[in-house]
Amino acid sequence: MKKIILLFISVLLIFNNTNHSLASNVIPIYVNGNIITPDVNPYIENRRTFVPIRFIGEALNASSIDWNGSLKTATLTFNNTVIKLPIGSQYVTVNEKKHKIDARITLKSGRTFVPVRFISEIIGYDVKWINRSVYISNNGYTPTKKYTSEDLYWLSRIVEAEAVGEPYAGKLAVANVIINRKKSSEFPNSIKTVIFDNKYGIQFSPISNGTIYNTPTQESINAALEALNGTNNIGNSLYFLNPVKSTNFWIINNRSFYTRINNHYFYA
Repeated sequence: MKKIILLFISVLLIFNNTNHSLASNVIPIYVNGNIITPDVNPYIENRRTFVPIRFIGEALNASSIDWNGSLKTATLTFNNTVIKLPIGSQYVTVNEKKHKIDARITLKSGRTFVPVRFISEIIGYDVKWINRSVYISNNGYTPTKKYTSEDLYWLSRIVEAEAVGEPYAGKLAVANVIINRKKSSEFPNSIKTVIFDNKYGIQFSPISNGTIYNTPTQESINAALEALNGTNNIGNSLYFLNPVKSTNFWIINNRSFYTRINNHYFYA
């Protein structure tokens, strides 16, 4: 029995470490101070950060983004700059002039990925890599980071657990309830301790049913990131509930209603 228990604990530790690794691999990208969130997460290979070509093209205001299937070549156009990017090649052309880059254009999960630094710098943007985040700027923006990887890890998980099936606005709102609590003197002062707060009983059902440990979707991660970077869509709300599923109506009877987003009602 002792061996079985030790084996079970080992499996749990491996599972938790794997999930934490997944969260740590999220790469936030900022353009002139604003976070931008692709539907497919960037990745790092050989110390180079790769992003989906359509994502970076739209983020940097490309005038057109084209794909030539017969040549397997993507083309980004920025005003008078035309960049052609053949899949699998380390050679790209900029206004018909060939350049060798230090990482190949790749096809992954049906998406064309390009090195973010090359694309950004070729059209005059500055690129910085700070604390596992990419900062792209053409206006002298100085990056600051207001959260830790642990904050993102836990916030994205409570968003996923509490707002699965809810629209993006609902996920963003749940993230902001946690952040509002962190800022309030009524609650603990960190993301993790707010989520696991049990001073007056367990605050969030995912803590008791274990769904807090589920791996978040990219949308939940994006909502957590956006909230951590200051986007707030529910004011000073500190509570939320689904009245159809709730069995305790203390919030409704004691707090001020703020707004409804799909199935969740938010209260200040």
